[in-house]
Amino acid sequence: MRAAVLLKPSTVEIQELPAPRPGTGEVLIEPIRAGICGSDVSLYKGHRPAAYPLVLGHEFVGRVVGGADDVATLRVGQRVVVEPNYFCGTCRFCRAGRGSICPHKQSMGVTRAGCFADCVAAPAEFVWPLPDAISDPDAATIEPLAVSLHALLQAGATAGDTVAVVGCGAIGLLLVHAAVRHGIRVLAHDRLEGKLESARRLGAVTEAGENWKHLWDSENVGTVFECGGVAATVELSIRNAPRGSRVVLLGLATSPASFVPLSLVRDGISIEPSLIYDHPADFARSIALVAGGTLQPSIVVSDTFPFDSIGRALELASNGEAGKIHTLIR
Repeated sequence: MRAAVLLKPSTVEIQELPAPRPGTGEVLIEPIRAGICGSDVSLYKGHRPAAYPLVLGHEFVGRVVGGADDVATLRVGQRVVVEPNYFCGTCRFCRAGRGSICPHKQSMGVTRAGCFADCVAAPAEFVWPLPDAISDPDAATIEPLAVSLHALLQAGATAGDTVAVVGCGAIGLLLVHAAVRHGIRVLAHDRLEGKLESARRLGAVTEAGENWKHLWDSENVGTVFECGGVAATVELSIRNAPRGSRVVLLGLATSPASFVPLSLVRDGISIEPSLIYDHPADFARSIALVAGGTLQPSIVVSDTFPFDSIGRALELASNGEAGKIHTLIR
C-alpha cells in the first residue's frame, strides 16, 4: 500500500509498505480524505520528537474493508470516522472519566501508524459509522470539531454569553463556528488579517486595537479561549481576562508563560486546560450536530491537495497562514 512516511524533520516520502493486519478488536479502514492537524505539523517540522519512520495523520474519513473476527459492530463498506486517541479504560484517570489524560493512551499518527496511507488499523471501539447526510469534507473535519466543541461545552458558555477566541487557526475557527451557531457572541483575535476575515465570515466580531482588557471588560467576556499555542497568546489571554472569567487553554504552547498569581486570586480568574475530548460523548455529539446541519466543519477548509502532493500540503500547513488543509487519498 502507499503511505506518506516521515523519514526525518521536513522530509516525507510516499513509499510502498505492507498493509496492516487487524489485531484483536480492530478494523481495517481505507482512508478517503484526511486533514492536516497542528500536531502533524509539529512532528513534520521536528518540534516534537518522533520515532522515525512514522506515518502521520489522524483526521480522516474512510471505509471499513476488513476486521478481526471478534468485531461485530461494524461491517465492510461502512463509511466511518475514527476517534484517534485510544484510552486504556482501566487506569485511575480513565475510571474517573478523564481518559484524555490517560498515561497509557495510544494515538494514531503519533504512537501508532497514521491515516496518510491506503489502509490503517483502528480499535473498533473508537470507530464511528456515519450517516449519509454528512459529506466527506465535513466528516474529515469532525475530529478537530470535537476538540473545539469539547472546550466550548467545558466552559459552560450558553446562548447570550460573550466569549473571546485568541488565535484563529482551525481549532479557533471551529470554536467560533460552534459558538456562533449556539447563539454565543464571539470576539475573535489573530495577528493575520486573513484569519480575522475567516472569523468574520463565521459570525465573529473583530475589533482593531490592543486594549484587550478594556474591550473584554466592556463586552462582558466570560471565557477567553486561548488557541494560539504560543507563550505570548497565553500571557495575553491571562493578563487581560476580565474579573470572574475563565481562561481555557487549547493551544498547547511549549514555551514557559508567566502570570501574576495575585491578579488571578484577587480577580477570581480560573485557568483550565482543555485537551482533546471525552470518550464517547464528544464524538457522538459532534456527529449529531453535523448530521443535523447545525454545524458544517468543512467551512474552515481552505485547500485540498492530491495525496502525491502531501509534502506540499504539509509545507503550506507549516506557514500558519492557510485554514484547514485536506488531502485526497482516494
